[in-house]
Amino acid sequence: MLKTQSPFWWRALEILPGVLTWTALLGTVILSYSHPVLVAIFIIAFDLNWLFRSLRMTTNTIRTYQYIKRDQLIDWKERLDSIAATKVFGKELVVSTISPDQLYHAIILVHYKEPLELLIGSIESYARSRTNKERLWLVVASEGRAGDSIHQIFEKINERFKDDFGKIIQTIHPATLEGEIKCKSANATWAAKELKKVLDSRQIGYDKVIVHNFDADTQVYPNYFDYVAYQYLMCPLGQPTSFQPVHVYANNIWDVPALMRVIAQSSTLIFMHNMLREQRFHHFSSRSDVFQTIVDINYWTVNAIPEDSRQYYDSYFHYHGRLVVMPIYIPLRMDAVYADGYWPTVQNQYFQLRRWAWGISDLPYVVGLATKDHAISWWAKLRKILQLIESHFSWATSAIFITIIGWLPRMFNTDFTNSVFGYNFPAVTRTILGLALVGLITGMIISFLLLPPRPLHRGKWYYLNFFWQWFLAPIASIFLSSFAAIDAQTRLMIGKRLDYQVTEKAVAKSRSSKVQPNQAN
Repeated sequence: MLKTQSPFWWRALEILPGVLTWTALLGTVILSYSHPVLVAIFIIAFDLNWLFRSLRMTTNTIRTYQYIKRDQLIDWKERLDSIAATKVFGKELVVSTISPDQLYHAIILVHYKEPLELLIGSIESYARSRTNKERLWLVVASEGRAGDSIHQIFEKINERFKDDFGKIIQTIHPATLEGEIKCKSANATWAAKELKKVLDSRQIGYDKVIVHNFDADTQVYPNYFDYVAYQYLMCPLGQPTSFQPVHVYANNIWDVPALMRVIAQSSTLIFMHNMLREQRFHHFSSRSDVFQTIVDINYWTVNAIPEDSRQYYDSYFHYHGRLVVMPIYIPLRMDAVYADGYWPTVQNQYFQLRRWAWGISDLPYVVGLATKDHAISWWAKLRKILQLIESHFSWATSAIFITIIGWLPRMFNTDFTNSVFGYNFPAVTRTILGLALVGLITGMIISFLLLPPRPLHRGKWYYLNFFWQWFLAPIASIFLSSFAAIDAQTRLMIGKRLDYQVTEKAVAKSRSSKVQPNQAN
């Protein structure tokens, strides 16, 4: 058995992703001089794989968009009210032990130094929910490191929304606790433990509470909580389930610079694609869970940056592979990266992507859990490990292979350029990537359809910006996304740790502006 707890194996697994990425990038550059035919064949094979992935992503994003439109039209409160003690789930008869009027929703709103206006915008969306207000609780998870302002913020929130929630609680995460790092999930875990004390004092079962771990900018549609509750009550008894909604980064999209719009809308499209890939659909950012499952896995991690992926792997192995991450097709509305000034915004975007890419640091942790678990098949565990490696390898290299490496064989080797293969090579790759453009065009259309209503301070001509921005996709893909992933893997490889950097969230005009009347977009 591989003892990943030993320092040697742990470091070896931390080094592996960076070695794979740098070997692939440098190897193709060097081989472009000495063996250009091999590199050209590799690029053609890679482009064909990219075409296949593009077509599959096109299909999945279209299907997910259809599911989003379908589920937003359903009256989930009516469906929830119609649930009786006996339910039919597929062909299996399921007897519910919980009725809808026994369910509580606890929103853990984690905040640090975000503007009060941003928090109020999020909380207003919760207050507009159609859910029974007496059973809708708000936990304002304040960070002690933010200073005395957190008390004033809570007082204003409590005064404004005291009639909109059954209970409003403030928890204050201590600035320094042994064994913790500065991260969102440490605050969320502290809040969840404080919530548990309240539930215990009222003798409320953990299986009767759906906890929503939300970022400060997370907004919901009025039927979101009822939708999640309905899906929970329709689950087979004993089936550990998490509820992961699609994220649409569009609250402030009308004011965000073009590069960040490309990243934000691309992130939404990738999320929509993965919702239909059961084996690759994991927890991410804001999500909903039955409180019992959070208690079962000993809450969220307090000493790792990729807290959402850690929750997935902790849950997956705790339940011996039985965990189901259920797609929730009513979106959460979130902010694209937006700071005070253009370059601070670009910097914040890079830091956010690098923090997400730090998820590769889970590799030794996951391998360690896999070696300890004897209930899950080795094939299933190996697949999880390989998927983790492959996804981060592709993240770091794909854009560079497509836009840069493909040119090198002809640039570096004149003999190859003058050969028949070398002469036809650009036409072959151009044709393949041209066919793959169907994915980009589809993504542009769906992103356009997901836009929020146009605010008053933007004219109709501004819609054109949501078209031309996609010409910046290669720049965003390489210099922000790929470089951030390479940065994370290189840091991990050389043993340089990454500190948790909170993404600055300035309030844009489009978050508070009125919209143009009588228009959908």
